[in-house]
Amino acid sequence: MPLLLKAQSTAKTCVLQVNPLLHGKPAEHGLLIGKVNGDSIAIHTFQFYLGNFTLLKNGKTVWQAKNRYSLLDINDAGTCTITLKTGVAFDALAFDLGTDSLTNVSGAMGGDLDPTKGMYWAWNSGYVNFKLEGYAEKCPTRNHQFEFHIGGYMPPFQTVQPIEFSDLKTGNIQVDIELSGFFEHMDLAKTHTVMSPSETSAKLAQLLAKTFRVHGN
Repeated sequence: MPLLLKAQSTAKTCVLQVNPLLHGKPAEHGLLIGKVNGDSIAIHTFQFYLGNFTLLKNGKTVWQAKNRYSLLDINDAGTCTITLKTGVAFDALAFDLGTDSLTNVSGAMGGDLDPTKGMYWAWNSGYVNFKLEGYAEKCPTRNHQFEFHIGGYMPPFQTVQPIEFSDLKTGNIQVDIELSGFFEHMDLAKTHTVMSPSETSAKLAQLLAKTFRVHGN
């Protein structure tokens, strides 16, 4: 069951603008800075896969881009705009946060899935679906660093998250990712380093998916 997010579009091109934020503020000079739960946080790395884009009209699939994945990166603003030239009218958009099991068992691939992007672990663990790294005063690690490399496609630690935006009124879709909603639900003094598939990584993937919101549509 995809996470359903409320937002009828007659547009035949879908432009998805994704905005990673911390307390409503975008990254400046590659950093998202703010306070969460009384802790000062600076995020310098946020990379994540979106893929398997599907457009719907009145609840029925009208267009799909199976096995297409885009790697978004706060340090490369151009990656945060995705244009889908579809030629069909639609009123809903669905996609995956992360890579599906078929992609993972297919081994290393090209394009944004190329291992040189630094998002591929190995054949038996697959792709990193998202990386989130930075600093927090309360982290007991060296230099107060936190590192979340979240992936995993095998039960019971699947991390791919289906997301759907419905009732779209235009083809220009602004999606905010409010990362304060991610950090508010954890204690960085205890949970600060996740680097392999686990129960914790599965929970963090679910938590990140809940921070996606349609803005101004």
